[in-house]
Amino acid sequence: MTAVAIDAVSRTFPGVRGGQPTVALTPITTAIAENDFVTILGPSGCGKSTLLRIVAGLDEPSSGTVSVRGRAVVGPGADRGMVFQSYTLFPWLTVEENIEFGLREKGMAKAQRSEIVAFYVAKVGLRGFERHWPKQLSGGMQQRVAIARALANDPAILLLDEPFGALDNQTRGLMQELLLQIWEADRKTVLFVTHDIEEAIFLGSRCLVMTARPGRVKADVAIELPHPRHYRMKAEPAFLDLKMRLTEEIREEAKKAA
Repeated sequence: MTAVAIDAVSRTFPGVRGGQPTVALTPITTAIAENDFVTILGPSGCGKSTLLRIVAGLDEPSSGTVSVRGRAVVGPGADRGMVFQSYTLFPWLTVEENIEFGLREKGMAKAQRSEIVAFYVAKVGLRGFERHWPKQLSGGMQQRVAIARALANDPAILLLDEPFGALDNQTRGLMQELLLQIWEADRKTVLFVTHDIEEAIFLGSRCLVMTARPGRVKADVAIELPHPRHYRMKAEPAFLDLKMRLTEEIREEAKKAA
């Protein structure tokens, strides 16, 4: 079953003060299967985040359409959960209050909210921090809260825009493993934007490689690595072969953009 259908989607931003318009995306057509984990890889400025925002309903395509489970995307919706690179928690709410925010907005009963929050607090390893404020947490812990908040609303599609980009390498690796564990358990459909080649391979079951701006999909690469995955596989021949292939694809595009 198709979870996300992207049909001839393009995006052009108007020029500033009469300047030339910027073509961010040329028509892209692709489909994301139910329960798939698809990473989107490309050079800086190629339109990866723009494409993700269009799927999220936070931006509109200049042409083409996006549908989620057969329904056209016309704006943000509860069927899509979004996690950004920046720490987008509400600073005036505690960890548990941030996670339950969407549930409270839906009018869910307190007892049910508390049960769901407790479940996801445990799942992302934040027991004992429920009453902490975001400013009391490390970057990695804040992103755990953001992921828990997105999952608590039980979206059909999870959209992540370079969520680990600002983290140090050690924390980033741990967060990658955490996200994979959650996906392996829940099998949500995931679209994950990154500029990190190893991350794209380690997390994904497919990798969409985009060209330099204006962005389009130049390659759709199957990541046929076994699950569960462990960081040690990054040194295995199959992983390194994929890394070499994707590195060549990205280097070719980076040269065009230089």
